[in-house]
Order: sequence, then structure tokens, then C-alpha cells
Amino acid sequence: MATARVNGIEIYYERHGAGEPLLWIGGLGANLREIPYLIDAYSQHFEVIGYDARGCGRSTMPAGEWSIADLADDAAALLGALGVEAAFVYGSSMGGMVAQELVLRHSSRVRALILGCTTGGAIRGVQPSSETVQRMIANQSLSGDEALKAGWRLGYSDAYIQANREALLERARTAAELAAPRDSYMRQVLASARHDTYDRLDAIACPVMIIHGEDDVMIPVGNAHLLKERMPHAELHVLAGLGHGYNLEGRAIADELVLGFLRRHTQSEAATRATR
Repeated sequence: MATARVNGIEIYYERHGAGEPLLWIGGLGANLREIPYLIDAYSQHFEVIGYDARGCGRSTMPAGEWSIADLADDAAALLGALGVEAAFVYGSSMGGMVAQELVLRHSSRVRALILGCTTGGAIRGVQPSSETVQRMIANQSLSGDEALKAGWRLGYSDAYIQANREALLERARTAAELAAPRDSYMRQVLASARHDTYDRLDAIACPVMIIHGEDDVMIPVGNAHLLKERMPHAELHVLAGLGHGYNLEGRAIADELVLGFLRRHTQSEAATRATR
């Protein structure tokens, strides 16, 4: 196990592959056991740096509330502790919120930014339907495999669930062994509810790609269009027939988009350096 002490907490991290650094920032309550498929795909081309956020997985939890900005400061401090001056950054869901704050608060740490199924904030963002909110609340009373299966229905299509039930269950059970404690999870929920970068997004100058599932019920696709409006230079890719779990259900197309974007900007940076 590798940990780094940053901002008074022990952050668990992993480094896979070789090449230009790519920092992955996961979503609400996430831990690294949820993304072996992403690590496998991206570590063939980049050095993937992944970590468990404060209070999640194998990282420690400080006392008191925290904000998305605090989580972004953790990410910046982790890069510093690992000797990484700047990285490509890919944030998904709540991780996309953290990634926004990371580039706004520590712009020199971010070479290019990928924002997956995320939002600029609840104040001006597009909210999930009342039905979805009720389902999310009802899921909190479930436990074991029933809780895992209920969560799938918010992220994947019925067809994908039927075709991949056993693989989904195995992956979910493995990740659930390191599930975030409820108090930590609720602190992240509160931090996410307070997240708001809308008025600052136009300050982001680095290359940006936005990816969103067209059928996302948890963070509706309208949020991706709002991000694009605030960052006109960003690429926007809306994936038809996919939801919040686009990066697993639509893995082939999502990986193609991500790797293509990263390669273009690796090459453009190399060309810029060569002309200096």
C-alpha cells in the first residue's frame, strides 16, 4: 500500500503504466477498486495516477465538514508529493467537480482537462427529476446486493445490466469491501450540493473535453451543455443511449475519445516545445 501525507491526512494512491501522467479523480464515495477497466486501458499509454479521496477507500478521514475545494487541494498536494509538476486530469461525476476546482485553484498543475458526467453546480445546473431523487433516497435504505443492484439502474441501461449482471456484481462487491463510511459519504454529498463554479468557468484556459451520456438521470445532460456554454473552447461529446455509467457501458467509444484527446494534446505540447 502506498500513501502520501497531504493536508494532514493519509491519501492512498496507485501509479500504473509509464509515460505522461494522467490523474484520475473518482466520484461520490468512490475507491480505486471500481475502475480496474480504466486503469487497464489508459495505463497502456500513460502513467495513470489514481487515489482514494479523503474519507474513502484506504485514505483517512479528517474531522469536520469539507468542500469540493478542499478535495481539489488534496489532489494538487498529492501531485506535489509525488513529484508531478503537471498532469492530464480526468474527473468523473463528483470527481469532475473536484477537477474544475483543481484547475481553477491550481492551474499550473493541469495540462488538459476531461470532465465526465458532471456539473458546474447545483445553483444554475439542471437537476435530476423528482422520480430519480426519490429512487436515490430509497436506495439508501437498502443493503448488500440489493443496494448494489439498485444503484446499477441509475447508471446503466436495462439491456447492459441483463447482459453483464455477474461481472457487475463481482466488481461492485469488490469495491463495496472498501465502501466509504456513511458520515464520510454524507460529507461528500453536502460538499457536492454546495459546489458552484459556474461564474468562474470562463477562467479555464487549458484544453477541455466534456463527455456525457445523453440518458444520464443522475446528472442530466443539460449540465454538459451549460459547461460548454461557459467554456466555448471545450470539446463536447454527448453519447447517445448511455447514462451516468457511460465509461463502462460505452467503454469502447469513451476510451477512443479520451485517448484521442490526450494524444492530440501530448503531440501539440511536443510540437510547441520543439519550436521554442
